[in-house]
Amino acid sequence: MTESVAGQIEKIVFHDPESGFSVIALKTKTSRDLVTAVGNFGRPALGELVTLTGSYSKHPKFGLRFEVATYEAKPPDLTPDLKKYLGSGLIPGLGPVLAARVVDKFGAKTLTVLDQEPERLIEVPGLGAVKREKIIESWRSTMGLRRLLKFLATFGLGPALAQKIFRRFGATAEETIRKDPYQLAFKVEGVGFKKADQVAKALGWADDDPKRLEAILLVTLNDGLKQGDVYRPLEELIRVGASLAPTAKPEDLSEALKRLSAAAEVKLFKLPTQNSQDVYLQRFFRAEAWTAREILNISRAHASVTVPRPTNALKWAESTLGLALGEDQKAAVLGAITQKAVVVTGGPGTGKTTIALAICRIWRAVTEKIALCAPTGRAAKRLSQATGLEATTIHRLLEYSPKDKGFAKGPGNHLDLDMLLVDEASMLDILMSNQLFGALPNQATLILVGDRDQLPPVGPGRVLADIMDSGVIPVYRLTTIYRQGERSLITEAAHLINRGQTPDSLPKGPEVDFHFVEENDPLKVQDKILRLVVERVPLKRGLDPLTEVQVLCPIRLGDLGTQTLGELLGQALNKKTGPSLTHYGRTYKVGDRVIQVRNNYKRGVFNGDLGFVVAVDKENQELTVEFDLGRIVYQILELDELAPAWALTVHKAQGSEFPAVIMPLHYSHYRVLRRQLLYTAVTRGRRLVMLVGSKAALNKAVTDASENLRRGHLADFLVQGPPPLNSIEDVFGDSFNDD
Repeated sequence: MTESVAGQIEKIVFHDPESGFSVIALKTKTSRDLVTAVGNFGRPALGELVTLTGSYSKHPKFGLRFEVATYEAKPPDLTPDLKKYLGSGLIPGLGPVLAARVVDKFGAKTLTVLDQEPERLIEVPGLGAVKREKIIESWRSTMGLRRLLKFLATFGLGPALAQKIFRRFGATAEETIRKDPYQLAFKVEGVGFKKADQVAKALGWADDDPKRLEAILLVTLNDGLKQGDVYRPLEELIRVGASLAPTAKPEDLSEALKRLSAAAEVKLFKLPTQNSQDVYLQRFFRAEAWTAREILNISRAHASVTVPRPTNALKWAESTLGLALGEDQKAAVLGAITQKAVVVTGGPGTGKTTIALAICRIWRAVTEKIALCAPTGRAAKRLSQATGLEATTIHRLLEYSPKDKGFAKGPGNHLDLDMLLVDEASMLDILMSNQLFGALPNQATLILVGDRDQLPPVGPGRVLADIMDSGVIPVYRLTTIYRQGERSLITEAAHLINRGQTPDSLPKGPEVDFHFVEENDPLKVQDKILRLVVERVPLKRGLDPLTEVQVLCPIRLGDLGTQTLGELLGQALNKKTGPSLTHYGRTYKVGDRVIQVRNNYKRGVFNGDLGFVVAVDKENQELTVEFDLGRIVYQILELDELAPAWALTVHKAQGSEFPAVIMPLHYSHYRVLRRQLLYTAVTRGRRLVMLVGSKAALNKAVTDASENLRRGHLADFLVQGPPPLNSIEDVFGDSFNDD
């Protein structure tokens, strides 16, 4: 039987921010005892007045409780309750002490002041201008999120998604969703077509609505991008689209595609050698065509500056740097100082860093207008340390402007450079390449350094591999291993893996730097990894487990995924006590290792940057993280930009190196065990690499040389010439951003 219960939240017994499931204790007028209620409350707050519908049940362990079907909530109206409500962590930056001062000043009118007259906060003693603005912004954001939570709950979408949706669309989120619910699938990670379609149907959209059919095609193209494909074949697009709309006829989807093409949202393209068409999102067609055009223009233009007497310059660099370069290294250096555009590629130990030093020393002697960059902060820092010159991330080089939401440098505003060296070029996706090469003047020299055998970039495309396959610019391959004198088994293991040979036959012993530890039981693999990180590696190798040992995993979930291993490692390594902040199921305290998981151009911190929590402010609901480039302060609602980093996926570790890498390798990882992944993981370690797992999993990873053969026409455009583009506006009609 459905009943109704009204009361005030006296205690929050349990709250899961991810799902919104909570156990709360209510003070009601009809009962002396507190009423225990369970259900999805979104984001409950102490002191809140709620009206619940549902039914009572008796739990065998927890006793009588009220199971909630629906709920309505409103703020309290009495002064003591308002202090509890506002000071409960509901508003980032407004802790218990400050909340009490605000309520003491405005009493029962506090919420009205916050809503309608926030400038009156100046009347609160000791509340400075910066703090006032922060509280006002937090109040508006929190109230907007709470309204959105209530709206989305009617469609079965929980708080975790509501947070992402609010971050993407802000105060206009509900209006945007009502107007076009499929924007959720395009622009919010984790929603997907099915959930967006569920919302659309609840809002009254018909199955055959033309906008729905167009959305299906756009979502299908977006799904291809997530797999690394820049386009999808027409027939496949229609077939996959039809699977999402079983009642739609293929001709209906074809008509929808025509409308999208007429609106310039998609581009249909066919190579002269093809029989069928391919379909791009317009932005990616422009990016691929422009990238090809820029590479060709750079490679064919006359250089603004040339290196005189290159052979003598090479000898000079060797002499001044104390180097004795091998023949393949000399050829690469000569190519980089005589050719307009080159690729230098090679595996670990082949001297890519050494020749980057020689190349930069020579170029720096003839011009000051050179720049060094890499896709990640760690890779840029490593490049700077190797060359003694400033190196920056690509984002910083191109001067992203948070105000304008775009890059200052591009086709209309070139970098003032004579030479650009890009390290870790295997990580370049098609959008970043488009922006970077478009910002480089044609007269400049372009040097790309990378290892094409590593994993492809996280974003769509395989730019370095396509450039190499096209043959339009010289490629210098470093094949000789120069770390042999140091007897680096890491280097030998990486090259064995790359040749399809298992590295478990390499010499063994306590002093070697590569180990394979056989263990088939996943729980025993867990235990061995924990003991290695916490005890054995620090004891035997003198490495700090907090800063110098990194666990890498093939996957996120499961007993041997980043989530489980990360939790176990965090508990074992960070014993510090003190204040903590919890956000969507993740709790952070001082000493925790974290990783930035999305680009934040405003703050200058990017996806993949690693840091440590150095301060937790419970009163203001803030967290401070120390990164290589400085400290960043996060409010609690911004913590979805972070993730624990005690264990990382191999993909997240691209562009980084660590003194020691330890990796589980188990047959439960079967789906992702490939040569590229194992090779990339092994090459992340500098002084020690340890694989812990089964021989069957090791053999699977080594022998499976299959690659995700990403669809793209960059190599074709480089060989045959890019398709014509009418103007820069055709290419950069929409600014590059991180959507």
